[in-house]
Amino acid sequence: MRQLRLMMLRWKWTAYLSAMLLLAGLQQHGSSGGGAVPWAFARAASGFTNGLRPWTRLSEHFLKPSGNSCGLRLTAERQLLRTTEYFDIAFNCLRAAAADQLRLKQRMRHAMHAQSLELSPVHTEFPRALERRANIDEEAVETACASLAVAVLKGNVEQVEALTVVLRTMMPPQEGSQKIRGPPPEAVLEKSDLVWSESDFLSGPQENLRTLQRYEAEYARRVSYSEDGFRDPKVLSGALDLAVCYLKNYASDKADALFTATKPYCLQRGLPWDVKWFQDCATLRCKQQRAEEAAVYLEEVAKRTPPHPATLINLGTVYNMMRQHDKAEGYFEAARQVKGQGEPDKEDLWYMGITKQHMGIYEEALPMLLKALEGYEREEPDDHVTLAKLHGTCGTCLDLMGRADEAVQHFTSQRVLYGQSVGADSPLYGSSCESLARALLHAKRYSESFDRLEEAFLNHAQKDALHPTPLFELLGLALYDMVDEGGLDPAELTRLEAPMEVAVKNMVYRGLDQDGNAGVVFERMAQVLIRCSMAQGDEVQQQDAHRRRQLARSLLGRAAPLIEKTTESGEADLANMSALIDLELQVMDAKDAMYRKA
Repeated sequence: MRQLRLMMLRWKWTAYLSAMLLLAGLQQHGSSGGGAVPWAFARAASGFTNGLRPWTRLSEHFLKPSGNSCGLRLTAERQLLRTTEYFDIAFNCLRAAAADQLRLKQRMRHAMHAQSLELSPVHTEFPRALERRANIDEEAVETACASLAVAVLKGNVEQVEALTVVLRTMMPPQEGSQKIRGPPPEAVLEKSDLVWSESDFLSGPQENLRTLQRYEAEYARRVSYSEDGFRDPKVLSGALDLAVCYLKNYASDKADALFTATKPYCLQRGLPWDVKWFQDCATLRCKQQRAEEAAVYLEEVAKRTPPHPATLINLGTVYNMMRQHDKAEGYFEAARQVKGQGEPDKEDLWYMGITKQHMGIYEEALPMLLKALEGYEREEPDDHVTLAKLHGTCGTCLDLMGRADEAVQHFTSQRVLYGQSVGADSPLYGSSCESLARALLHAKRYSESFDRLEEAFLNHAQKDALHPTPLFELLGLALYDMVDEGGLDPAELTRLEAPMEVAVKNMVYRGLDQDGNAGVVFERMAQVLIRCSMAQGDEVQQQDAHRRRQLARSLLGRAAPLIEKTTESGEADLANMSALIDLELQVMDAKDAMYRKA
């Protein structure tokens, strides 16, 4: 049936393409001042069918040379019209045949289903809805699918969600017994099946996005050609492959959607599908700052597989994130022993240095980190992301040791490497900007520090794995360390207005605006807006300041009940912050009164 439909589409587009080629030939003939119609166009018109004889015979019959060039043009145009009429007739015949075949197939399916329900005469006393597909409006389904395609191309998330639900509800009803299927066919997950995730995505943000979207298109076609969905091993392996591409591009929401959808299918298949799922989903949880869940998944990997250095290193990394540094050090040491190496290599030095740094043993950590950086620069100079990460760890250690100027050099190199390889939208770039802002602040270079802080704040505000804590901390650095202590002009804080609006909208979208964490972030945002909105300056400046104060009021209006609820529940004592909100509202009342008088 599918081949018949494809053949119909092929015939239809061949006719139009051939007609366009023929008209192009006639136009060239008219402009060249006579001569025979270029036979290359006629040959192309018939050749595009790749062996479809009916159209070839029609083209040979109607495209005959004539002695009169004018007559040739008129004859060819008339014959072209006649050809398209003949083709429409043929196309309609094919469409009618396809419809007959579809109706026959549906009747056979309905008959088989009816027979399957005839268990005994007891069940025939009252009527049953046996033909459950009979009244589905095919045109409505096609319209919804067409609208779904347009919505995807436009990025209209709301319409995509609604149409997806509608299309699922229009499917014929099924009992639970009909939804149960046997185990999927045996299939081995080979490394050769995972080709997309081999890309390093280090060609800059625009090229990285272009590559990722090409893989998405290839996967969409693969899914379209399979009727078994994730039960098909090719579809399942493609999902795991594409999910890693999302991880490399920090597209956490997309990766999460694939991992959520594929989990039951991977666990049902067992090794190595389940291990692959646990391993990669643990990576996602780390990027989402959900280290506890990542540890659970990695422990599952360790249970299901023999000891492997990569698994042990990943466990050590996760326990470092959870501040269980002794446990992390044990895993790193175990990884080195499994490798069977006498002396630690550059990778071992890196991870052991990170652990020593977290434990506060900076004098031991720094030599390890610098030696690891030297090894990667010598052996893998083109791996910009790894080099950037090493510059970051070295910079962090130096900054903690009070050597801020040296730390600035490493963080500056890290920011440039990330900017050139993964782009300014990547969370990696945002983290480097935040680290550089802190180091510049410690070096008392306040204006430069605020530039990097602004970049870091917007990056945090936009990302999928949004968390309120970094936003709160960055705003505190801007208010207290840069403006109050560093003497930065409070007017510079106006630059944070647009990024704060992005952050609020992202928090609302992700449901992060309903607890005490959101309350304290909203209050601090209001503080920033109040500090840069004094009732002074010319008329335009005072209007802008009044608008920012109104935004601050709105934020405090959202923050106050969240903070009060947190205090009442005993989760945290935020009574002082509630008093601060009352004071801030009084300050704004006074400023607004001055604005109205002016």
